[in-house]
Amino acid sequence: MKMNKILVTESNARAKALFAQLEKEGHKVFHIEGIPGEDEILVHKEIDILSVFVNTRVTKEVIEGLPDLKLIVTRSTGVDHIDTVTAIRHNVAIANVAGYGTAPVAEQTFGLLLSLLRKIIKADASVRAGLWEPFKFQGANISGKTFGVIGTGAIGINVCRIAKAFGANVIAYDIMKREDMAREVGFSYVDLKDLIRKSDIISLHIPSSKETHHLINAKTISKMKDGVIIVNTARGSIIDYKALIEAIKSGKVAGAALDVYEQEPPEPKSELCRLENTVLTPHIAWNTVEAENYILDVTINTIREFIAGRKPKNIIS
Repeated sequence: MKMNKILVTESNARAKALFAQLEKEGHKVFHIEGIPGEDEILVHKEIDILSVFVNTRVTKEVIEGLPDLKLIVTRSTGVDHIDTVTAIRHNVAIANVAGYGTAPVAEQTFGLLLSLLRKIIKADASVRAGLWEPFKFQGANISGKTFGVIGTGAIGINVCRIAKAFGANVIAYDIMKREDMAREVGFSYVDLKDLIRKSDIISLHIPSSKETHHLINAKTISKMKDGVIIVNTARGSIIDYKALIEAIKSGKVAGAALDVYEQEPPEPKSELCRLENTVLTPHIAWNTVEAENYILDVTINTIREFIAGRKPKNIIS
């Protein structure tokens, strides 16, 4: 079997330990810790396989600068960080990893939401500062609220299920309705305008695309209830963050719980980072030990299948 050169970006100790399996099988594995620029990737001119995460931009220049590249495996479901058009033109296969976020992203959605609604982070800081202010941190229920879920893939369905368990009235929008799941879980589909208009809480679970870019914008926010809560654990591009900031400042939006941003990381001195009624996390909704192990296992098995001349089932182009 030919020795393949494999580059792993955004690597860590767990990735190094698991990719060592491929080294034992006779392949050469290079690791880059952290988020690389194009120059750091292009140092490895002779690599055959590139394994990346969502923060590594696989641009036209990267693909064309790696003449031996045959496969890109992204350790994510989305591929919006990869120039797929250039990859296809150069006969570079692309594979992703799906399914790892169904539980952790849904759970993080409610972790963020509860932190915002119940002011948990501020209350924690108060106690640690030696204060005792039980009446300062009055929160709000999820129970009894109309909970709008945009996107009913595996994660969105799980969010619907959990919201129902909290006692919310759950409504959802998707261009592809899953009426069987709606009946099983107990939510109802509505059109997007109705969801925007009726929801007390709106949670986003759709991919990044031309159609979803800035779906949440000044116009759609203006149609929302006063005091709406917005949660985004999907993709930053879905929200026009300038419009969101203005809506939070005006009180139209009571608060936002966010794990993803248009610019990652957001500028620390930005208005978004200075707003009081937000909870912000650094794109970690997916990030559990269980999810990472699954992602790495699928990635390594995909590479093995490809090297063996078989088409992995998760090849998407």
